[in-house]
Amino acid sequence: MNWGLSAWKYIKNNKKTAATLVTALAVACMSMYVVYSLLITTSESFETVMRENSKKVSFVSISAKTLGIKSDDYKNEEDANAAFDEKQNKLAEYLKNKEGIEDAFFTLVIAAMYHSVIGEYAYEMPLMEPERIQGFLNHTEATLVEGKMPEKEGDILIDDVIRKNGGYQVGDWFEKETYGETFKISGVIKSKSMVCVGVPRGYTNNGWYIVIYNNESVTNLKPMLREYGLDLDDADEVWDADEYIRMYKLQVGDTIDMVISSICGVIMFFLGILVIVVYVSFMRNRVNEYCLYASIGYGRRMIYGMIMREMMMLFSIGTVIGLLISFFVTWVLNVTIISPKGLIGHIVYPEQIATIIGIYVFLMGILQLPVLWSLKKIKTIDAIEE
Repeated sequence: MNWGLSAWKYIKNNKKTAATLVTALAVACMSMYVVYSLLITTSESFETVMRENSKKVSFVSISAKTLGIKSDDYKNEEDANAAFDEKQNKLAEYLKNKEGIEDAFFTLVIAAMYHSVIGEYAYEMPLMEPERIQGFLNHTEATLVEGKMPEKEGDILIDDVIRKNGGYQVGDWFEKETYGETFKISGVIKSKSMVCVGVPRGYTNNGWYIVIYNNESVTNLKPMLREYGLDLDDADEVWDADEYIRMYKLQVGDTIDMVISSICGVIMFFLGILVIVVYVSFMRNRVNEYCLYASIGYGRRMIYGMIMREMMMLFSIGTVIGLLISFFVTWVLNVTIISPKGLIGHIVYPEQIATIIGIYVFLMGILQLPVLWSLKKIKTIDAIEE
C-alpha cells in the first residue's frame, strides 16, 4: 500500500477554493509590504537629512529672558534689540573658541522643505553674506554642480535632492507660497547632508539663530551653554546632533514603527478571520474524505501531515505571489515617484519579508484549532453514513 497522501491532488482538483485562499494571502502580503515600503521611505529619507545635517551644522536660539534682557531696562525697543544682538554675538564668539567648533555667528534662518511620500520635514537653512558662503560649502563638503554662487540679496543655493524634491530649476523662486518672490535659486549644490544656504533679503526669516560649524565630535551643545552661564528653558532652542536624534526617534522613527505595526495588525486580524472561516468551511466539507482515508488504513498522523502540507503549499504560493507583485509595485513606485523626488527607497526589505512570514506562521498556528477539530471528527467508514 502507498502510505503517502498527496497534498497537491486536492489543491489541483479544487482550484476555486485554493485560488480564493491564495489570492487573499497574496493581497494581504502585498498590502503589508507596499505600505511598509512607503512608510519606511519617509523614515529613511528624513533620517538622512536629520542625522547628516547636524554632523556639520548646529543651530542655537537663546531667548532674551535667558540672556537676562528685560525691555524695561532700556529706553526703547531699538536699544533692547541692540543689547540682544550684542549678547548673541558674544555667545557666538565664546562657542567659536570651543574645541570641535570651526565658526559661529548670529544670523537669519529660513526653512528648507523636504517632502516625503507621507509628511514633510522643515530644516534650518542659514542666510549669510555672500563672502561667507564658500566657507560654509567647504565646511559641509558641498560642491556647486549647476548655476552660480550667490552674489546679491535673496540669492540662494539648494541641494540637488531638494531641487528634485521640490521640482525646482535654477532661476525659480524658492518656496514662493511661503516667502513670496523673495529668494531666487542661483545654483544647485551636492552634499551628503542636503544643506541649503543663501543671502538674506530684508528681514524675511523663520528666526534668528547662532549658526555653528561643528565637527562630528560635537553632538551636545547644552553643556557648553550651561558652562557659559545660561539657564536654559523651553523658550530656548538647541538643534544639535543629540537633539535631532531624539526628535527623529520621537516624531519620526517611533511614530512610523507604530503605524506600520498597527497596519500589519489590522491586516492580520481581518486576514485571520477570513482564513479561519475559509479553512473551517474547507475542512468541514472534507470530514467524509478524512473518514474514508481512516477506513482504508491511513492513521490520523498521516492525515494531519497531508493537511499541513496542503496548508504550507497554499501559504507558500500566496506568499511568493504576493512578494513578487510587491517587488514589482515597489519598483514602479521607486522609478516613478520616490527616486525622481530625491527620496530614499529600496525594492527589497528583508525585515518586512521576515515579518510577513512570521505573521503567516502565526496564522498557521491558529489554524491548528480547526485542523485538530477535523481530526477529532475522523472515525471509520461508519462516519460517512451518518
